[in-house]
Amino acid sequence: METDLILVERAKKGDLKAFSKLVEQNKKLVYYLAYDMMNNREDAEDISQEVFIKAYKSLANFRGDSKFSSWLYRITMNTCLSLRRNKSSKIKSGVEDIEDYLEHNLTEMKVSYEQNPERFAERGFMKKNIDKALNVLSPREKSVFVLRNMNDLPFGEISEILKLTLGTVRSLNFRALKKLQNQLSFYKNTLSVEEING
Repeated sequence: METDLILVERAKKGDLKAFSKLVEQNKKLVYYLAYDMMNNREDAEDISQEVFIKAYKSLANFRGDSKFSSWLYRITMNTCLSLRRNKSSKIKSGVEDIEDYLEHNLTEMKVSYEQNPERFAERGFMKKNIDKALNVLSPREKSVFVLRNMNDLPFGEISEILKLTLGTVRSLNFRALKKLQNQLSFYKNTLSVEEING
């Protein structure tokens, strides 16, 4: 498989197949990040399309001093934040969206109904409450929390993506975790940071 940087250089020269490969190799990353930010399947699909259109139009501006995936993360985050600002009403996740989100995360939860029906139901309930709790975070707190705790990015890369100092990124992550702990305090000692992370 060709690296992103090789494909970017080819795409910059007008090779549409190279850009199609970039889309193919990165579409899940963009979609899941958009979904984690928006909690809405349709928004995530729209954002994914918009991100790759923006990436194609701005490809000449990609200098290669960061990873291509980091550059896509930045475009995705900016597109999500822009959409959230432009929406006049709060985004509401329907039952279908919650089911899609849970389906995406169940493999990471490593719990199936057949293995343990009670634990399966408990984790589903927990995920719904975590999704609600995420809505109390400011856009910057949620951005940092999602990149750090749901996408496992190091603080340095998040700092680069969001154009924030390392100290600000760490502080936003800490504040987000504290807010989530307060929102989910009814779980008392049963909820660890790993549970919040999904």
